[in-house]
Amino acid sequence: MSHYYKYIIPMVIIKLSIFFIISCNADDFDQKNDAMQFYVDTSLLSQSINFSKSEITLRPPIDWTEVTGKDFIKAANTIDSIDNLYPIKLVNLFSSEQTSALMIFEINGDYTNFDYLPPDFSALLESQFSIDYVPFDNFNIGNVPVRQYVINAPEVIIFKLFTSGKTNYEIDYIIPRSEYEKELKKIESSIGSINRKQKGD
Repeated sequence: MSHYYKYIIPMVIIKLSIFFIISCNADDFDQKNDAMQFYVDTSLLSQSINFSKSEITLRPPIDWTEVTGKDFIKAANTIDSIDNLYPIKLVNLFSSEQTSALMIFEINGDYTNFDYLPPDFSALLESQFSIDYVPFDNFNIGNVPVRQYVINAPEVIIFKLFTSGKTNYEIDYIIPRSEYEKELKKIESSIGSINRKQKGD
């Protein structure tokens, strides 16, 4: 079994298990649009990647390897086979040697203002992961509207970010708790690197 399969299987299970319990509800709920400041250490980041159908860019952690080929196809096909809350497509997948993962999904459909998420999304995550509280916040990073949920589960910590725009994306950073302290600065820097590419760049 390859290194990638060691994390793709448990990470995909985590990802897909969330969608089994969620039903769509388009009601809006209160939002904040304050700009969020992240400390970005560029020495901890790889080269920028472009999101395929938007002008959003992001820099993955420097030592997280992009998953390609058969391993990527296996993960993408598994996700495609599930009846998800909204149509999603896995567009990028990265992993660390310690099995942390960065998963980037394109959300297909005409959605605005995060209306693909139900208003009780935090409560659904709390139930799914058997934890008391999943905080969320709305802010801008690099002129990109973002909603972030933080899942602090016994075995894993997940930063689940959603973008709002012409094309919407879900960005999941999944970190085993044993690796959290080591990876935190890289993840903060990577999240802070989200930006909207300017014309002429």
